[in-house]
Amino acid sequence: MKLGMNKVALAGLSLLAVLVAACGSTTTTTTNSFPKGTISVGELLPMTGAEAFVGQWFLHGIKAGIQAVNSNGGVDGHKFSPTLEDTAGDPVDAVTALQTLLTTNPVVVFGPSSLEIEGVDKSFQTDHVVDFMEGGATFLDKMQFPYVYRVFPSDSVLLTGEAYYALHTGCTRASLIYTNDANAQAEVPPLLAAFKGHGGTVLSNQQIVAGQTSYLSEVQVAFQGNPQCIFFHADPQTASTLWANVQQLGHLNVRFITGDTGASIQLANAMGLSKATKYLTGMAGTTPYSTANTAFLNAYQAVWNTRTPLPASPAMYDGVVIAALAMTAAHSSNPVVWRPYITKISDPPGTACYTYPSCVKLLKQGKKINYQGASGNEDFNQYHNVFTPFQVVQFTSSGTLHSVYSVSTSDLNSYY
Repeated sequence: MKLGMNKVALAGLSLLAVLVAACGSTTTTTTNSFPKGTISVGELLPMTGAEAFVGQWFLHGIKAGIQAVNSNGGVDGHKFSPTLEDTAGDPVDAVTALQTLLTTNPVVVFGPSSLEIEGVDKSFQTDHVVDFMEGGATFLDKMQFPYVYRVFPSDSVLLTGEAYYALHTGCTRASLIYTNDANAQAEVPPLLAAFKGHGGTVLSNQQIVAGQTSYLSEVQVAFQGNPQCIFFHADPQTASTLWANVQQLGHLNVRFITGDTGASIQLANAMGLSKATKYLTGMAGTTPYSTANTAFLNAYQAVWNTRTPLPASPAMYDGVVIAALAMTAAHSSNPVVWRPYITKISDPPGTACYTYPSCVKLLKQGKKINYQGASGNEDFNQYHNVFTPFQVVQFTSSGTLHSVYSVSTSDLNSYY
């Protein structure tokens, strides 16, 4: 779907203003280019299927971000009006979902995860709609999609953190158990490079098919040689079956090191919470900016009635705030106009600011800002990726997460 006529008209007005200024006008006037009423935004998420729990993570962050923007005056008085479409965790379904979403003329889309992005990544460029997505797919590490921005670090960074944690806490012999889908298998090379490249030994690399009724044979092979830890990736349903087999064979006594899914209560419950408190770890971003985190938690509580956010939700909150700030700086909700302002308001140099209203105040004073988010610095590189430190997290017996190890940016750089 191409831009609606109203967007074409706005783009034309913006171009005309630039041409007039270029032709020697001695006075220039900034004209706000916003629609009447609300600003349409899209939510493109896996709300059903195996990745539905990830969709909930992202949705919780997006809604908190919209709350932060709308409760503080919106964008120049215009509030965000969201529409949600379900990708079902499938790249093909994501295409249909996006086409339906585009009928609402969104100026920005939040989501999908990296499981679905491959089906729609080029569409954002074609339709001139900015996308803030989250997910660690390594094929996006050097993406060339001008309208797509990833607000959470790549799995290649996260997996480097997993390897660092394993090696620095006594695991030098490990096995891998990963589902055989393309997304999971794309994680294996960077993990192996970091782990083996710094002295680790891989005893077995098992690929399993999701949704099977037994994994006894794969478990037997994985535990030959007595691994000190297991690097692991599977959805909660598959994990539940596999861990039942691990316990059946008497091997549920070593750490299972996972990525951001390990911060999911669904995965912990699949192992059994009492076991997960001992043998399951996940990865989560750090929250280095207390002011930004407090603003996020306030908005999160206003929407979800809790100050215990779901994993990965801070990054999507940051994506919403960044979009609103870029529109504010550009005085426009036309994606062609405001997209270039994303890195201008999120990357250094500039005056650091941590909340939507404080950043807006600085922009209205004519200052260059550097938004520092609830999920980290949110500084985008030339490939529209961010790079932040991680904390290794584990569940307590009450079902809350706590940090058990920190992997700094310098730690990551020493392995990456």
